[in-house]
Amino acid sequence: MDTHEFWSRDRRFGLLVAGDLMERIVQECVKGDGKETGGILMGYYTPQHDCAVVTDVTGPPEDSTRSRANFYRGVRGLQVWIRRIWREKRHYYLGEWHYHPGGAAMPSSTDDNQMNGIAEDNKTKCPEPVLLLIGGDVSRHWEPRAYVYPHGKVREELLRQEDGKWKTDQG
Repeated sequence: MDTHEFWSRDRRFGLLVAGDLMERIVQECVKGDGKETGGILMGYYTPQHDCAVVTDVTGPPEDSTRSRANFYRGVRGLQVWIRRIWREKRHYYLGEWHYHPGGAAMPSSTDDNQMNGIAEDNKTKCPEPVLLLIGGDVSRHWEPRAYVYPHGKVREELLRQEDGKWKTDQG
């Protein structure tokens, strides 16, 4: 399966998600049974530090709360997993993924607040976290969209690129 590639218009920020990892995310959405769900993204940055490359994803930790219109990611077991990924691969926390079932892949004000909080939290050591949103119906037609939240700045959408061209809602 192809890699999903997203870039800011000025190409300062990018996100790469391998097809098998996107498929794992979609399968987590299917398991969500019509409720919002999510998890975290782990990986590394390119040598130019302009692109986050996702190498691992989680589903929702067992202490997460989910409903048709809300998702609050829990933390149970995550720290152990994050430490193991760091120890084995030297890969980092990159951000979050989240599913809006039947809705648009647009951040809610809650999403924005959480991501801005991560960018501002010195403990996470992630001043530019990414948010990968899945919108629509994963059994029929779904859409991935990505956003970066630079510390102290407004979120920026990372546009999906296919075959060297920008993918837009219009085609």
